[in-house]
Amino acid sequence: MPKKGRKRSEVPHGGKRNEKGEAPTKKARSSSKKGGTSYVPKSFALDGISSRPDSKEPGSLTIATYNVNGLKSLMEKYQDLFIEYLSKENPDVLCIQETKMSADQTKEMESTLMKRLPQYKVYWHCCTKKKGYSGTAILSKTKPISVIKDTDIDDEGRLISIEFESVVIVCTYVPNSGLKLERLKYRTETWDPAFREKLVNLDKKKPIVWCGDLNVAHGDVDVANWKAKRNKVPGFCDAERENFGIIVGGEGPITEKVRSKRTLPAGRPGEKGSGLGFVDAWRHLNPYDGDIGLLSLRLSICSTFFFYDIF
Repeated sequence: MPKKGRKRSEVPHGGKRNEKGEAPTKKARSSSKKGGTSYVPKSFALDGISSRPDSKEPGSLTIATYNVNGLKSLMEKYQDLFIEYLSKENPDVLCIQETKMSADQTKEMESTLMKRLPQYKVYWHCCTKKKGYSGTAILSKTKPISVIKDTDIDDEGRLISIEFESVVIVCTYVPNSGLKLERLKYRTETWDPAFREKLVNLDKKKPIVWCGDLNVAHGDVDVANWKAKRNKVPGFCDAERENFGIIVGGEGPITEKVRSKRTLPAGRPGEKGSGLGFVDAWRHLNPYDGDIGLLSLRLSICSTFFFYDIF
């Protein structure tokens, strides 16, 4: 009598079948984790990425965003891969989240970056609350008119903006609510309203491109197995999604019936309309066709977004 549970032919979340179409065995999956580098490629498959300058429209700007989960570690272990990607993608602006850099480490890191990426100038916003935590940075080929660091609402280095003649680029590493949702109240009642006010004020000045690691999945379709995750994982709680809907609009507020039963679909929470006028660039270009963001055991949500003001 076979044991109950997952069939051997079933591919576990994140797994890949081999050339014969077979799922990886438990032994193979376990051994692949030894050393911690088995999942890192020796080179990126960059054939589909072409350098931008020849194809750019006059006056256009190419922007990339990347949560590096520790810039020092990235440069020590995977520097060549990082440089390889940037040389092919060739963004005018690179927004980085979770640098984990303190102010006293930036000079040395900037020197390292400039040796490999002399075409960029780097701007930092470091966490002053504790060392090796959070932090954002922006690399730009063009010197901005101004660099905005909102220390009045943020001592964790989560928000940095650069202003150009016709646009402001906002890079954010939005606070994660925590695996036990211990920071949910801070995220939704302190950070979200304060950041929203900043966006509104910036929007009065110039059009905005807002990007980064926003730690939220707005719609049910943005996650796998949403019934098991709603109000259970950071980034997919009703309050986080509703606050997000204030900015980008949605399909309507969560009803009391839906709020009282976690397994009911909430759609894309938010007042019907365009919210503050921001457009989800990913969903604008990729309508709800079943695509979801990168999933992990820790986050289990789609977290990296591009948004732009209507202009």
